[in-house]
Amino acid sequence: MKATEKRILLAATKLFSEYGYSGVSTRKIAEQAGVNELTLFRTFKSKSNLLQAVIRHFAYEGNIVDKIAHDLTGDLKKDIKIFTDTYYMFLQNNIKMYLIQIREIDEEGLKFTNTIDYTEFMKDYFVKKVEEGKFTGDPYLVATSIVSMIMGIFTLKVHANSIYDNANYKTLIETFEEDLIRLYVKE
Repeated sequence: MKATEKRILLAATKLFSEYGYSGVSTRKIAEQAGVNELTLFRTFKSKSNLLQAVIRHFAYEGNIVDKIAHDLTGDLKKDIKIFTDTYYMFLQNNIKMYLIQIREIDEEGLKFTNTIDYTEFMKDYFVKKVEEGKFTGDPYLVATSIVSMIMGIFTLKVHANSIYDNANYKTLIETFEEDLIRLYVKE
């Protein structure tokens, strides 16, 4: 990473965390970073892109794809559990970034960059397992289902926790994992 890019990312992280995404201008970020606002736009193209770069570089655990790539075992049953558990913990550990993305990114900005990358990574993993004859599901559908289920559970836990009064979210995730394994993993 270039020094200028890093200064902009650090300034944006500080200001977004203090004032929120909407509460800070690109001019203020550029001033904090000691660069011209034009440099900020040449580097990141938009404020939304800048926030996504902050999330990729400074989220707790960093880029989720980099993390998961080292955790996978090659055993489909274990890896499905790793995919679901890692994604849930990633959301939990980055709740502030999640809330900023839910509330404040404009319509032109890309929301949930790490989630998009994570879904693509899972799809590629499942494609390889299909090619090896170990997995029978549609790779894109299963990867999207995992992200949708975990994001849904997490979102409801954050915004409507009373739904879990009679249901444990961990049990929901474990049941989902078991169903995926039963449906798509060849023994």
